[in-house]
Amino acid sequence: MPFQSTLQYFSLQSFPDHYRQGCELWERALLSQTLPFTRLDFTLSPQDNLLCQTGWIGDLDAKAVLVVIGGTHGIEGFTGTAVQVDWMQMVANGLIALPDHTAMLMINALNPWGYANNRRCDDQGIDVNRNFIDFSQPLPINTGYEELQPLFGIRDRDARVEALQDYCLRVGQRPYEIALSGGQFNDPAGPFYGGQRPGFSRGVIESLIRHYLLANRRLAVVDVHTGLGPYGYGEVICDHPLGTDGLMTAIEWFGPGCGLPEIGKSSSVPKLGLLDYAWHQVMGSKSCFVTLEFGTLGTAALFDTLIDEASIWSSSECVSCHSKEIVAMHMKAHFYPLDAYWREAVIFRARQVLHQALVGVS
Repeated sequence: MPFQSTLQYFSLQSFPDHYRQGCELWERALLSQTLPFTRLDFTLSPQDNLLCQTGWIGDLDAKAVLVVIGGTHGIEGFTGTAVQVDWMQMVANGLIALPDHTAMLMINALNPWGYANNRRCDDQGIDVNRNFIDFSQPLPINTGYEELQPLFGIRDRDARVEALQDYCLRVGQRPYEIALSGGQFNDPAGPFYGGQRPGFSRGVIESLIRHYLLANRRLAVVDVHTGLGPYGYGEVICDHPLGTDGLMTAIEWFGPGCGLPEIGKSSSVPKLGLLDYAWHQVMGSKSCFVTLEFGTLGTAALFDTLIDEASIWSSSECVSCHSKEIVAMHMKAHFYPLDAYWREAVIFRARQVLHQALVGVS
């Protein structure tokens, strides 16, 4: 039976098939706005026409701003684009009204290279969501990752999976997830690599904060991700430290169901170098940053897929284009399901969370 959405004003056409189409859909949605808007793009590679698109919608002097980010982890940008396109269309069609003194900042394809190449990292192998540390200080050391690192080199995939499972059973699920995904800074070929210096995407965020004087405004920042958590569910994850105004604001706006990695109440775990931290530094009262994480195939599948991908791309041997195409297909299957019902669930939950953020910040 053909898919029939139960969601009003929903179209699967908001979901792009590739990076170029995502940019085109996003641009059309921005140009359809009846409110004044300002566009500011950041080019990574002129020869490849890879760029991060940003648009400010509404009063430039607004006291409150809803910021929506997509593509922090490149391949997750497909869903980030769909969420932004749908939301901008709702605003353009008068189905969502911006309150007085409130504007929106849409950031599409924050990591354009990863988006265009079906990868999670950027062109330097950096996980953008581990890149926000103070590089003037000694780099953090993830001792758990150092224990895991030799296991990634096991050539037989089944043997590698078994070795990782043995490690997990020995230390426990949560310590294993922190060791693997918490961020590491000494293995450029491995997953969750935070880099040795600020990357392109970090520069984009810092430039936008300065350009729009965002430290002087109330902020609701929603960063859209996929791949972690129960299939089809959009978890609001808050990494503001316990006891802070940001945490209290997130709970006030999004309810007691907010995921809190610091206390183990989330599909996520505490991590180094999160994008969140750049925003935390400029936020005053009644502001918060949350991740909106849409679950797909589970944590074990996530780790298997990313380790396989890192193994293929970092191999010193000649790896065929066919092998990279296969791993790209696996990446897209994990981070961007074709299932129309999954995509409908994404839009339903995104509308809900963005509306909560808009009401809260205004």
